[in-house]
Amino acid sequence: MRPAVRLAVVGLVASFAPTPAAAQADPDAREVVAYQLTMPKLRQLNQAFAELQRERESDPAYQQLMKKKRELAALSEKDELTDAEAERMAQLEDEISRAEEAEDEGGEVDQSLSGMAARMAADPRVAGALRRAGLAPREAAVMQLALLQAAFAAELLKSGTVKEIPKDVSAANVRFYQANEAEIATLTALGGGEDQP
Repeated sequence: MRPAVRLAVVGLVASFAPTPAAAQADPDAREVVAYQLTMPKLRQLNQAFAELQRERESDPAYQQLMKKKRELAALSEKDELTDAEAERMAQLEDEISRAEEAEDEGGEVDQSLSGMAARMAADPRVAGALRRAGLAPREAAVMQLALLQAAFAAELLKSGTVKEIPKDVSAANVRFYQANEAEIATLTALGGGEDQP
């Protein structure tokens, strides 16, 4: 499992923004809506994921992947490529794609909170980092989804796509996110921790 499990659950936002009737019938959705976000808890989660990111960055395979991404980015900036550079770009794209696919879990993945928590608990690095930060895997899973749900709703409000907080989303968490958006963004493991070339 990638240590970048932190916000790899972005694709789950839609599944945790069900209709109000569906939210009442889905215990996972109810648990996410009931969870109360706080800055101390988000700092704990950030601590765990920052530790995982440091560990990942010291991994020679990860360092090699980042080197390839930087090389690809530099080649992409060029206005004209030689045939050798174009060939190298294609090779880099293939190698990067294969490396990233190897990191991802294959097959069907249980997207429930129990499934997410079980995957975190099964990875000794993730489980250890969460334990040292004072979090259980299930709470980390619920917190991530509650944060994503609040952020998603806040962005919809900000863009004018919706005029009020959806009924199946925690209004308290949306207001919390709006009030703490800048500080949340500074938490590097939460605020945009995707790999940078």
